[in-house]
Amino acid sequence: MVKFTLFFLSLSFLIILHEFGHYITARWFKARVDKFYLFFDFLFPFGNLLKFSLFKKKIGKTEYGLGWFPFGGYVDIAGMMADPDKPNEEPQPDEFRAKKPWQRLIILAGGITVNFLLGIIIYSMMFWAWGEQYLPTTEAKYGVAVDSVLIDAGLRDGDRIVSVDNKKIERLSMVGMTMVIDNAKTVQVERDGKVVDVTLGKGFDEKVVASDAKYLIEAQTPFVLDSVLGDGAAHDAGFMKGDSLMSFNGDTLAYFQQFVKAFMRSKGKPAVIGYYRKGEWKEATCTLSAEGKFGAVTVTPDKYLNYKTAEYGFFASWGRGWNKTTEVLGSYVKQLRLLFTKAGASKVGGFASIASTFPSDWDWQAFWGITAFISIVLAFMNLLPIPVLDGGYILFVLWEMITGKKVGDKFMQRALTIGMYLVLGLLVLANGNDIYRFLIK
Repeated sequence: MVKFTLFFLSLSFLIILHEFGHYITARWFKARVDKFYLFFDFLFPFGNLLKFSLFKKKIGKTEYGLGWFPFGGYVDIAGMMADPDKPNEEPQPDEFRAKKPWQRLIILAGGITVNFLLGIIIYSMMFWAWGEQYLPTTEAKYGVAVDSVLIDAGLRDGDRIVSVDNKKIERLSMVGMTMVIDNAKTVQVERDGKVVDVTLGKGFDEKVVASDAKYLIEAQTPFVLDSVLGDGAAHDAGFMKGDSLMSFNGDTLAYFQQFVKAFMRSKGKPAVIGYYRKGEWKEATCTLSAEGKFGAVTVTPDKYLNYKTAEYGFFASWGRGWNKTTEVLGSYVKQLRLLFTKAGASKVGGFASIASTFPSDWDWQAFWGITAFISIVLAFMNLLPIPVLDGGYILFVLWEMITGKKVGDKFMQRALTIGMYLVLGLLVLANGNDIYRFLIK
């Protein structure tokens, strides 16, 4: 329930501010705004289907309302297109069509601009308030744990990352992302005291997308219990806080990530676990849950690894906020190429996937981080030159500014119809994937 609430708050916040970007620029140029709605008062994208609002109030010439379809919103600016019954009628001074092309361009770009600026503002304030904690790649002193897709590519648990395509990556959290979005060819690792060059192979990025990996690379840490849950296998077997786990069914294991993999291989089965308690060696037999859960929480990684925290003053935070926003935008644009692969198309997610990224508790730092990311994605997606999106309208205005000729209303209407079905198809694909994953997987 908390996930859904945070998702709903974030979505509402972003919709209102995006539409406000159009609204305020329209009012700035004295264009009449007939409606300003949070959520659609119709079944999007069918403008005349199930048309009703949950709340509406007219103030001045604008009707402000709350629609019933909760995945979007809109401002209705007067005179976006000519009346089909009166195609030759001159536009009124307060209509969109009556404004100069550069003014219309600013109005159309208002929502995108607000989304991009909002990303900068949120990230800047986060860096000012909380700083930025990260693990330097060189500080993963126990090596890294890697997903099976990387093991297939030639990496091993315990490797220490040196570089990707012979380029140093400062933050360990960026190594996996760099390998995928930059379509890396090689990874250099330290293994048994030597630097080894691992060739990832053709199509590595698509293999990663096709996998269900929860992580690609993470720093290995010892498995020392911080707490034991009251109704799990660890509790039933008598484990206690401070126990240091060292073996599983006779195999010596040193790290938390190794145990997690062992647990997943032994779902619902009894296992003998060896551990140290206050320097004394002990063994206990426990039966893991059907999901491979042990029922204990490990000590956090920062107890063993040298994390760094970059702190920013108020003014310095804006520079870092700008850099973070452009980094996120650049990474998102780079990975879009994977959307046009079979694996990429199957991984596109809809509203349920977005909601699942929010935390299950009231973690406001995570909330604002996800909200900033979504805001930047919305800015980019709305800039795509697809009719019905802001970018499609912007393309028409740019054509007019370059050629001196307006796009005809009939052509625009046909283009908008095509764009509507294209967007509808993407919505069906994304949310259909969510439904498939829920029902089948």
